[in-house]
Amino acid sequence: MKTQEIAKMKLSTLWIAIGFAVISLTTWELYCRSKQYQVAPNDDKYLWAHHRAKVDDLEKDDIVIIGSSRVMFNFQLDEWEKIQGRKPVNIAAAGSTVLPVLEDIVENSSFSGTLIVGVTPPLYWVPQSMDVFPYARIQNFVNHFHNQTYAERLNHFLSKHGPQKGFSFLTSSPEFFYNELDLRTLIEQIPSPSRIPKMPPFPILYQVDDFRNVSLVPQMATDEGYVKEITDFWSFIFQPPSDPNITMEMIEENRRSIIDKSAQLLSKFKARGGRVIMVRCPSQNKVREIENSLYPRATYWNALVKEVDAPAYHFEDYSIMNKYKLPEWSHLSTSDAKSFTKDFIDLLKKDNLL
Repeated sequence: MKTQEIAKMKLSTLWIAIGFAVISLTTWELYCRSKQYQVAPNDDKYLWAHHRAKVDDLEKDDIVIIGSSRVMFNFQLDEWEKIQGRKPVNIAAAGSTVLPVLEDIVENSSFSGTLIVGVTPPLYWVPQSMDVFPYARIQNFVNHFHNQTYAERLNHFLSKHGPQKGFSFLTSSPEFFYNELDLRTLIEQIPSPSRIPKMPPFPILYQVDDFRNVSLVPQMATDEGYVKEITDFWSFIFQPPSDPNITMEMIEENRRSIIDKSAQLLSKFKARGGRVIMVRCPSQNKVREIENSLYPRATYWNALVKEVDAPAYHFEDYSIMNKYKLPEWSHLSTSDAKSFTKDFIDLLKKDNLL
């Protein structure tokens, strides 16, 4: 066979392979879109660090939001900007506690604007240990911000401006949402007799944009079975400690130490001219029942607010905060979150905090 013919065959094979790859990727992407998967950035330590870096350059009139998923979901940044002319910097993190971020801002930045602190009792009062996921997750985010390499910065830049901007199947997260499409998750979902799940399956709950503005996934508005998977998960994880070695004395010591450290850090923040606003976003149904049982308002929220000595807003005290139905008992729908944001801004203006 002549060399020229061999070259043509190789070229034909290459084009066939490219065509097959394009068809396969297109088919997979269309399937993902049909299942309501969205094109969105990964809500990971890289995106978080990108926004944490902004804190060091903020001015007196700027706002930073810290806390867990409720303040992250319920305050819509686009709506806030529409009303106030500028977005808050949102460095709250889903499934995380607050103190590592609070300590980082107070000790490692000069920010002296307004700090909105979200308080979700089951997460705010977790033991401050790397053995505990809500603490370890956000502490790892903070550590990454301070120790990130140039290669990691480049990786984040490429993720923002590369193929992920066009393909929904490239979106994933550091967590284990069972219905994500990355290879790790797909492998994890292969049935195996030796693999016994530690927790009920937890589907994707939300998506973020480049500013970490959050919206619930579309299934939350249309799929009752999808919503039930999430409420079943909340019912499972929001439970009393199962470790028999954990005593009431240990629980009380943890409660007190977190209140004391919060007060110490926020006092230092206020001393340099910062303003603090504490927020307890709504919860409902079984989640609320469990919170009332394990974290009574009098000994947790009220005690914290008394020590911190800052303006504080608990959803039970304000009709504008408790008038909504929460799809999965813990977070507002995206449309309700927009209304919640507007009403909360009006409340802060009324109290001369904006």
